[in-house]
Amino acid sequence: MYKSEKKTITYVLTLYLSSTLLLIATLFTSYYFYKKEQLTHDEKEVLKEYSIDIEDRLASLHEDNNERYEYPRLDNFNSAIYDIDKNLIFSTLNMQIDNINKEFFFKGSNSYYVSSIKPYYLGAAYTVIEKKTEPVNILNDLITLAIIVIIITVITSLFLVKLVLKPIRDNLHLLDNFIKDTTHELNTPITTILANIETLDAQNCNEKTMRKLQRIKVASATISNLYQDLVYLLLNHKVSSQNEELNLSEILNQRVQYFMQMANVKNVKLHVDIKDDVYLTADRQKIERLIDNILSNAIKYTDKNTTINITLTPSTLSISDKGKGMSEDEISKIFERYKRFDKIQGGFGIGYSIIKSIIDEYNIKIDIQSQINEGTKVTLKW
Repeated sequence: MYKSEKKTITYVLTLYLSSTLLLIATLFTSYYFYKKEQLTHDEKEVLKEYSIDIEDRLASLHEDNNERYEYPRLDNFNSAIYDIDKNLIFSTLNMQIDNINKEFFFKGSNSYYVSSIKPYYLGAAYTVIEKKTEPVNILNDLITLAIIVIIITVITSLFLVKLVLKPIRDNLHLLDNFIKDTTHELNTPITTILANIETLDAQNCNEKTMRKLQRIKVASATISNLYQDLVYLLLNHKVSSQNEELNLSEILNQRVQYFMQMANVKNVKLHVDIKDDVYLTADRQKIERLIDNILSNAIKYTDKNTTINITLTPSTLSISDKGKGMSEDEISKIFERYKRFDKIQGGFGIGYSIIKSIIDEYNIKIDIQSQINEGTKVTLKW
């Protein structure tokens, strides 16, 4: 999976899931308070019926005119009666109630309902009904349901994202196949051109022919460099690295000489400061690809009649140009495959993708400093 695909999936999933979860949270919160209010109303209605029952029993006792009264007791609820001044007359409540100003309230694990009595049976003006409240599991049920909905949402969103990205992925595969076919077709003509250029006798050429020959060499070197990048791109994950102790100083000098002709065409000077006998354990072809891509980009994007500085120390390699430079946004996206910021210069946009794969393999750190219209400096540290 390409890095751009991962980013797209992350962005879409974040947006989709955050909006979906916000909607779910809003609906569940509304449902929770609605359900809680409904349960409270139902509880109140039950206590109200009990209140009517106890009032009827008090009325019966009041009408019997017995000298001894047995206060009514029921298994489903407890009760208490208060006089007109809200002083307690008698109570079977499990908890002491200090305030009966509210019609309905909860206290502890019990619910209470207060009603007035008219006429005042047995001197009672108010009844308080107490009932043990059953534990409500609305929140637990909602949490369980929310988890199920979230899991379904994640699975659905992944499916939708992959479905949306399928055309993009197919196009990328087509591009990879095109590069593979193009690379195969380029092999023979590039080899032929390079071989024949070496056999030309420069001493027998006049100045005009020499300039033409130089342009052919530069064009051939450019095509050859692109060909090597395409080969690396296709075979990177299929060929194991042949690591050895490399003399980085010698390799860098060789690559500078290789690109000298390309730099001369733009009248660009290559100023080198290469310390001798700098060694690095790595695969030779990969290190050459790493150097070639950084150096060719510097020559390609630098201005004419400028100088490219190439510095090698025992722990760093830096190449700086005086070109158009890059913005911070461009630098952050530079390692994406097929990413191009300059349509005029051409190319496939694979150079820095190759650089990234190589430096990651060998734990080489890269620092890119760039300013628009000032130039770019690329530093490798190991």
